[in-house]
Amino acid sequence: DATISLNNIASMLNTTKEVAAYRLKRLEERGIITNYIGIYHLAKVGLTHFKLYIKLAHTSPEKKREIVDFVLKEKNFRWLASSEGNYDIMIAVHFPSIFEFDQFKERLFTKFGEFFQRNSFAIMTEAEAYPRQYISGESSNSKIFSFCGHEKKEKLDLDDILILKSVSANSRASSVKMSEKIGLSDRVIRYRRKLLEKKGVIVGYKIVTDHKKLGCLFFKCLIKMRNADKKRLSDFRVYVRQHPNIIHWLKVLGEWDTELELEVSSISEFYGISNEIRNKFSDIISTFDSLLITEEHFTPQV
Repeated sequence: DATISLNNIASMLNTTKEVAAYRLKRLEERGIITNYIGIYHLAKVGLTHFKLYIKLAHTSPEKKREIVDFVLKEKNFRWLASSEGNYDIMIAVHFPSIFEFDQFKERLFTKFGEFFQRNSFAIMTEAEAYPRQYISGESSNSKIFSFCGHEKKEKLDLDDILILKSVSANSRASSVKMSEKIGLSDRVIRYRRKLLEKKGVIVGYKIVTDHKKLGCLFFKCLIKMRNADKKRLSDFRVYVRQHPNIIHWLKVLGEWDTELELEVSSISEFYGISNEIRNKFSDIISTFDSLLITEEHFTPQV
């Protein structure tokens, strides 16, 4: 929980509040912790998560930088990563509908299409985020953040949106600090924030870390299922939720059905996990591809 109090951290570590604050500050200064974000449910704010995967065609580092900078300036940009594997760039954007996504894709391809060898896209329909069990040693079952799925859009006013933006940018900011930035009283902010949590608009809070500074490698797996009945899909979901190295499960519409995101200590550990998944679920997995994420860019959710 990215909003956990210093008192609670101190109690868990059996130390003082001052020592806990110092340790937390050191993790921030060393760039291990890069942010604290609020996770909101996409459907409840009227957004859809679109992903674009691009294989570059003999593109220079300068041209790739130009492509990245173009995407980073997109107001609906959410996440971009460079990778090694079948794709060189992965882009995630949030739009109210597929029509806006198509317009973004057209702008991107009009400007840079000649440098793209091939591309794929996916639409996220369900998603879960898990705590880093390989660090905490705790089961994720009670801390699953479901942030995409079939839900009705909530009626949100401008004040709600401002609070969501602030929480997404820094979920540890106090209501007093937030009030200075967005012009609402800290009392109103506390009340509205609790209401957004109760409605399931804000589904949780998570620490953003630099996986490289944790000594980890970050992999994404793209999995196409076959002949999968409800029981085997349920078995697969249980496995994913309980695995200490898996931090995201995504269900998508596209060339594949499922995406997994893992953090591991080495290539050999990843191969061990991926082989275990393929062997354990060989009856329902048709194809299994993996990408090594080498660099990430992202923004707060709203």
